Amino acid sequence: MSVTIDRVLAALNAGDLEAFLSCYEPDATIEAGDDTILARGHAEIRDRYRQMFETFPALRVKALGRWTVGPYVVQEEELTGRARETERHIAIYRLTSGAIAREWLLR
Repeated sequence: MSVTIDRVLAALNAGDLEAFLSCYEPDATIEAGDDTILARGHAEIRDRYRQMFETFPALRVKALGRWTVGPYVVQEEELTGRARETERHIAIYRLTSGAIAREWLLR
């Protein structure tokens, strides 16, 4: 499971949209901590992250800590290149068959 999360971070840091998408199930969801759906399915994830990669080409994400519990990976992440200050959040990934099925971003 950690291999998938390593791959998603590497793709995100490289701005490689197709490699990034390959880490997600076709019907995956990305949600905010309040259960707001940020993107559902590859088409919406592609649109959201294409815009992010174009707007913030210096975006980088670094794992600060990671815990695996059953099908979940919980990771504290540090983001740079998107705002003037470093941002931090918790990402919770639920994996199925080696791909991310659901992701929650807690900010």
